[in-house]
Amino acid sequence: MHITEHILTNSDCYKAGRTIKPKGIMVHSTGVAQPDVNVFLKAWDKPGVNACVHAFVHRGGVTETLPWNWRGWHAGGAANNTHISFEILEPAGHTYKGGTMIGYDPVKNGPYFQQVYNTAVELCAYLCEIYGLDPERDIIDHAEGCKLGLASNHSDVGQWFPKHGKSMDTLRADVKARLKGVNRR
Repeated sequence: MHITEHILTNSDCYKAGRTIKPKGIMVHSTGVAQPDVNVFLKAWDKPGVNACVHAFVHRGGVTETLPWNWRGWHAGGAANNTHISFEILEPAGHTYKGGTMIGYDPVKNGPYFQQVYNTAVELCAYLCEIYGLDPERDIIDHAEGCKLGLASNHSDVGQWFPKHGKSMDTLRADVKARLKGVNRR
């Protein structure tokens, strides 16, 4: 896994300078068909943007946008105070209607998905090692965060992962296996 640092120093979130003691990881997907991380870096690295995650996962690896112990603006709830967050960039070629992907082709996008999914697993394992997190207990997505009362109401990543036979349970199991040195891919 290749991690590139591009801290969003111009964002209000970064300038707030609040830190957290990470107690979990919250996985997001962008909810827009945009695979170019530079589009997000440019759009989010300025004042007045009310969103900020710790990293973006994309085909090129991971771009870290906040220090891991910085307080992000990603959950719309209490998980901002406890969870490291990252967005998985979605491939081009689809739209959304009411939280549902329209025109998404799982076969065509299979290689893209597998690459970013594998990177997300690697990133989660890396963060679990650093912060002593339990993948079965401490990794959630935005939708699960909502059900736990920690985040606003979003469907990610449940609108996307099942199209490729994956779920948050699969991701957690893959992270656990990676931490034990087993390659489940």
